[in-house]
Amino acid sequence: MKLELVPQLQMQHTLSQRRQQSAHILQLSVQELQTLLHESLQDNPLLETTAEAELDYTVREGVTPPRSSHSNDFSAPGDINSSLRSRDEQIMENVRLSRASERCQALCALIVNALDDNGYLQDRFEDLLPANCEAVSLQEWETALALVQALSLPGTAARSVSEALALQVQARKHLNPTVTRALLKLIATELDCLAQGNWKSARQRLGLSVSVFEQALRELQSLDPKPGRAYLPCPQQAIVPDVHVHKEGNRWRIVADPRSLPRVRVQQDYAAALEQQARARQDRQLQQTLTRARWLAEGLAMRRSTICRVAEQIVQRQALFFELGEQALQPMRINDLAKELALHPSTISRATANKFMSTPFGTLSFRHFFSGELETDFGGSCSTALVKEQIRRLIASESGDTPLSDVELHQALRNNSVELSKRTVTKYRLQLGIPNARERQQRARLRALGAHLQRAAN
Repeated sequence: MKLELVPQLQMQHTLSQRRQQSAHILQLSVQELQTLLHESLQDNPLLETTAEAELDYTVREGVTPPRSSHSNDFSAPGDINSSLRSRDEQIMENVRLSRASERCQALCALIVNALDDNGYLQDRFEDLLPANCEAVSLQEWETALALVQALSLPGTAARSVSEALALQVQARKHLNPTVTRALLKLIATELDCLAQGNWKSARQRLGLSVSVFEQALRELQSLDPKPGRAYLPCPQQAIVPDVHVHKEGNRWRIVADPRSLPRVRVQQDYAAALEQQARARQDRQLQQTLTRARWLAEGLAMRRSTICRVAEQIVQRQALFFELGEQALQPMRINDLAKELALHPSTISRATANKFMSTPFGTLSFRHFFSGELETDFGGSCSTALVKEQIRRLIASESGDTPLSDVELHQALRNNSVELSKRTVTKYRLQLGIPNARERQQRARLRALGAHLQRAAN
């Protein structure tokens, strides 16, 4: 085969560096934008924020204030830094304070490092050793594992769910010995049977009295199948809306949040002097500093304009939603807004990614207002969001003993003149995070059992 060079002409559309930066700024979330703005203001002396960006925004009536949560503190009183340390650091500090040998502490470190987010040890002991390391006996591994389990939250470093639950039961010294033995038997042999709701058969196989069985079940419900999650810090970052929607008279209006859509400008006097100096000295670094400042200011202004235009168009097209709620959501696609605003669909996609709108019904994502279109048997159409809302309402009103299957949901929707396939019903149910009929029935039985035990306790 002969290789040769052949000239070829072709046209290719490439975004300039300025356009690429504008597109990048447009798709940033509020938190990412604030980080970028903070770093730019520190690095570039030509940039300054306007007074509007420095003002605190007052949340309007009807907007749900953000909730914050604090991470759990499992340290001893007075140790204020333990909640900031990782799970591995907390466990290994307890191991170092023990009287274990250096070899045992090294094995503990290997075990702790291998724990997953739920606190389980999924790997085999021999797989934890580094390459070219001398063999370790099973007894040494078991000793190190027992030490990690004893110095961690109950259930941590377990190798299965049943072992994690058993460790938590053994840590509860206040339990009646009879209840403890019954609970350990249930965990060892009857977890699958209890999950299916066959409590009577499980009780009969173990030969437990009704009172002991109910006490054991009550304790079982209070155990944590994911003990390692307790070490993870709870996220404290609240969603900051990009725009707020409120009603003035008979019209819905939007107000841009200055935290999301800040105004930044270039100090013109300073910039003019530097530009003149840069040209005289032919200093490329000064010219690049001025160029970056101008590009950032232009990118932020374009972001503000685009997001406000998109938000106004969403509010205009979904006016019924702001009056009536979810059931009035209209079909709308990204291409519809792109054609209306004379923008490229990719620009609309960036302008709606990770963007949020504060409404009387809560803080919602821009993407929440986009949905497909389904035909009805009387010639009209409805949005997929409306169909999902109907599925949610049908499941919410079902009987716990006889939940609706996907076939029955499909038939109910057909009776409401919505044309779609059973496979689509299943897809929408999964998108709503709703389990199938069998799982919903099992959960209903567990709730009924919990209510029964609560009444018995009272």
